[in-house]
Amino acid sequence: MKVRTLLLTLAVPAVMGLTAGAQPAAAQSEPVIIDWPTQEKLLGWAAAVEHEGRHNHPEAYAGVAIDPTVGTVIVHRIPSVAFDDAVRRVLPPSAAVRYVDAEYSEGHLAAWTAEVVADTDYWRERGVELNLVGSKPGQCVLVGVEDPARDAASIGARYPGWPLCVEHDGRAVPLAGGQA
Repeated sequence: MKVRTLLLTLAVPAVMGLTAGAQPAAAQSEPVIIDWPTQEKLLGWAAAVEHEGRHNHPEAYAGVAIDPTVGTVIVHRIPSVAFDDAVRRVLPPSAAVRYVDAEYSEGHLAAWTAEVVADTDYWRERGVELNLVGSKPGQCVLVGVEDPARDAASIGARYPGWPLCVEHDGRAVPLAGGQA
């Protein structure tokens, strides 16, 4: 589920900050997993917002995330009174919600993202490896390449007028022998 991916996006930096002083990374044998007391409740609330947005307000819905450190659901949306009211209806009154204004709906960004993904071979033939293609909720199509300074102009020229964020994202390097 996309909500769980967004949870990891938010939680990993927080976990890294909380555990940074615990022990050196090389000495850690088990991953650190924090089960926030409100995590399941927040995930349920985020799923309800996601369903409402995708099914009833796709023109305004741009994504949802949670911040378990403060017990908040973060709703990315193109400002819409109707969608904001719908979010309040699907969540209990006790839910803490933070709205983040977006430029583009999830649907628009997903369509543009799919087109970039479909062009993977086109870019590979030109020496550009797309290491990551996704979106920043409500903002842009995220394209991760090894050398954004070199590749951003050609990527932008291929998709004129699209909201693109071309950023550094190196290739994944497998660990030798499966050990850290």
